[in-house]
Amino acid sequence: MFIDEVFIIFLSIPIFFILVLFFNSIFKKNICAVCGAISLAWLLFLILYYFGYFKNQIILSLLIGGTVSGIFNLLKEKLRIFKLPFILTLFAFAYFLLVKNINFYVLYFLLFLWIIFGLIYIFSKKQNLQSILQKLFECCKNW
Repeated sequence: MFIDEVFIIFLSIPIFFILVLFFNSIFKKNICAVCGAISLAWLLFLILYYFGYFKNQIILSLLIGGTVSGIFNLLKEKLRIFKLPFILTLFAFAYFLLVKNINFYVLYFLLFLWIIFGLIYIFSKKQNLQSILQKLFECCKNW
C-alpha cells in the first residue's frame, strides 16, 4: 500500500507536537510546540531526502519557509535595520539546504548587503540618514 509523502508529513507533525509538549513538561522548557513540531518534521524529512528516501522538495520548502518566517518574526524587533539582510540570509540558508549547493553569487551579495546595512547602522547618527532609517525600522509595523 502506497502512502503519500505529504500525508506522512501531515501525520508526523501532530506526533512531533505531542513529543515537544511531553519534552516541555519533563524538562520544564517553554518551546513552542507548533514550531518545534514543524522544525522536527522538516529536519527528519530533509535527512530522508538527503538519503534518497523522500522526494518532495515542495513540502520541505513550505515547512522550512515556515521556520524561516517564525525565526524572523521572533527576532524582528531586535533586528531593527538588519531585517532585510537577515531574512534573505535565512532564505539563502534554506535554499542551500535543499539544493545541497552554495550559490556564491548569492553568498557574495549577502555579504555585500550585510556590509552596506552595517555601514548604514554605523552612520545612522547623522541627521540626514535618520528619516531613511526610520522608514526601514518601521517597514513591517504599518500593515
